[in-house]
Amino acid sequence: MKEDNTRFESFDFFTFLWKYRTPILVITILGMVASIVISLLITPKFAADVVLYPSNSSSVSKTLISTQWVGNKDILSFGDEEETERLLQILQSDRIRNRLVKKFNLFEHYEIKPNEKYRETRLQNKLKKNVSFRKTEYMAVHIRVLDKDPVIATNMANTIAVLLDSTITILQKEKAVKAFNLVKKEYLNLQKEVNRLQDSLEFLSNLGVYDVSSQSRGLNEAFAEAIRNSDNNALKNVQKKLDILSKYGGIYLTLRDRISYSISRLSNLRIKYTEAKVDAEQNLPHVYIVNKAEVPDKKATPKRSLIVMATTLSVFLFVVILLLIFEAVKRKIK
Repeated sequence: MKEDNTRFESFDFFTFLWKYRTPILVITILGMVASIVISLLITPKFAADVVLYPSNSSSVSKTLISTQWVGNKDILSFGDEEETERLLQILQSDRIRNRLVKKFNLFEHYEIKPNEKYRETRLQNKLKKNVSFRKTEYMAVHIRVLDKDPVIATNMANTIAVLLDSTITILQKEKAVKAFNLVKKEYLNLQKEVNRLQDSLEFLSNLGVYDVSSQSRGLNEAFAEAIRNSDNNALKNVQKKLDILSKYGGIYLTLRDRISYSISRLSNLRIKYTEAKVDAEQNLPHVYIVNKAEVPDKKATPKRSLIVMATTLSVFLFVVILLLIFEAVKRKIK
């Protein structure tokens, strides 16, 4: 019985379609024609694509110079997911956006008037529609630029990749140069201190203080020998040396210990100085471009056939639903 009802309802529906075939057909055809006209009026856009990977962000100095660092030492390896996410964030930055707008004069290119009230908002919306960034399933970054001019689309996509690399270089170099200047200042100051201590030690050596322990033992033996021999001249000479050693011996020992400690610090600081200098001066690429954008020869949007099919189907369904409502209301009134 239920199967009979279903068949009856299906038959009823097809009867309904046949009854209103003329308005349904006419309006559907009109909708199809309108969609064709509209799709032809839409300005076609070409897509330019760039695919790139982040490079390993490990410090160049630690990777190439340091013998103590135990991180990833392969400077040629690709970056991980975290570094891919970092690239996506930098791509959204004002640094890249502003340089892109200036280079391609995008206000004029997108026909945004100088005195327009919300020109910045319009520009932002245009960029959101035409420029996109996404992470691929293989942790690469895919850059796509849409534009009515295929050459401009290609140039913009490739420029974004270059700007991404240069922006990372600028950000890292700013930090690296500041770090290098701090280490350099500390290194030079410590070097001056070591030179000053060595000059003081040399002054004491010229006075005759050069090895307090052995000198003290030797002078005491010479002093005892002079007493035994009743040699007053030798006694006076040894006493003079003992007085100098007594006066400057403690200072000598202090200076010697300070120099030893400072030289050890200077050696460690020299390593940091060298590493910081390498980081401040390095200019290695931060991205690997896998696919560079080429000038497209086929438009990417609009998909006119898809627009016509979707619009025609939508108009057909809309007309059918309206007629069903009309039929139901008419039956209810009767």
